[in-house]
Amino acid sequence: MSADKDALIRGIGELLVRDIATAGHDLDGYALIVSYADGARRISGFGYRDGEAPRAATPQTGLDTIGARLDELREATQAEGKAPWTVCVIQLRRAGGKLHAEFVYEDAERWEITPATLSEVAERARPA
Repeated sequence: MSADKDALIRGIGELLVRDIATAGHDLDGYALIVSYADGARRISGFGYRDGEAPRAATPQTGLDTIGARLDELREATQAEGKAPWTVCVIQLRRAGGKLHAEFVYEDAERWEITPATLSEVAERARPA
């Protein structure tokens, strides 16, 4: 991955950390799931405390900026002649300051959030 793509991921991570702090969340981990599966950008966030169930924590501040950066990341990571990723999962872990991004090109329905899949998807996104 190029330095520009890495910088975009780090920048998104910094925006998420700022939002978490502004919201007053005391979290051990955080996951952002962004999906373009139906042609529109959908952003869902989850906060994690060790030993507890995930809680909804979609960004409240800077959502437009975060969304714009995700659009840039999607464009920057698209390989020539190929479709862009459909889902991106960004995970933050407080311990060690870990940041991880996973790009999903196929099997995007695995990350689809519905009332029936909410708990399962939120748990699957939990940072390791």
